[in-house]
Amino acid sequence: MTSVRALQKQPDIHWHNASADALIHSIIQDAVDKKLLFPSTVNVLSFSQHQNDHQRQFSVQTETGALFIKCQGQDYADHFKAEQACLLRMMETQTIAVCAPLAAAVIAESGLSYLILQHIPMAVHGDWFSAGQQLAQMHSHTSDQGYGFDLTTFCGETPQDNRWSSNWSDFFIQQRLEPLFVELEKAGTPLRERDYALTKAADILHGHQPAAALLHGDLWSGNIGFNPDKQLSYPVLFDPSSYYGDAETDLAMTELFGRFPKKFYQGYESLLPLDEEYQRRLPLYQLYHLLNHALLFGAGYISQSECQIKYLA
Repeated sequence: MTSVRALQKQPDIHWHNASADALIHSIIQDAVDKKLLFPSTVNVLSFSQHQNDHQRQFSVQTETGALFIKCQGQDYADHFKAEQACLLRMMETQTIAVCAPLAAAVIAESGLSYLILQHIPMAVHGDWFSAGQQLAQMHSHTSDQGYGFDLTTFCGETPQDNRWSSNWSDFFIQQRLEPLFVELEKAGTPLRERDYALTKAADILHGHQPAAALLHGDLWSGNIGFNPDKQLSYPVLFDPSSYYGDAETDLAMTELFGRFPKKFYQGYESLLPLDEEYQRRLPLYQLYHLLNHALLFGAGYISQSECQIKYLA
């Protein structure tokens, strides 16, 4: 057992190749020094490391609770700050549980940025009806500033232009679809049906001015879990890329990579029934995520995006 207060200042370490123990203690010490973590003494009892291609992640058990730590190069600080802001905004609604963000900062001498979250044990099965209801309740929290968010958020590695807009069609086309088409062209993988897709998007969204709902922004099955406590099981959301927009975009994502269980949609519609035109907008809203996957991962997502464009009616 090690008291952070008792630690000597860690020698400068590099986040990528430092030992797990040194890295965890360096991050916790930094958070304590910056008064981001309270109380000021944290006793690390145990930890485990998680595999991730791009960053180092740890589950850490301390005397004051369980933490989940993510760290990456310091140029990733904006991503962690954005994730922190999204989670805090979702928490403010008091509708659905999230992994609460506790600290986000940079350790320049180690070339790293980090995000410390509340660690919640997760199971893949739980009360999907309640998950649907709680998402609907979160979607009932809207912005009077229109569509957008207070800062740039990231869907995966892709920055999202969240400048405020009063027109949903303009926002979704100009600040979601068009930037991805531009980036795909820069990457040497332009989509042949780009102009057709944008024309159809304008047609599909013409006159559609939905409430500017608080969104998760990347709601697939990998970003929702359930606390496994049999006495108090509840849904938990994580890894958001939030903004205020059409609530249907979250639902469209839940249907893209394996549809959520039927009870989820029953729960959602028990509070917020879907508009009859949702099915027409569904493939358009999914196209955004397919284009993003095409940009991030290439390969089959290029052809899948081109096929998706054909479904726009």
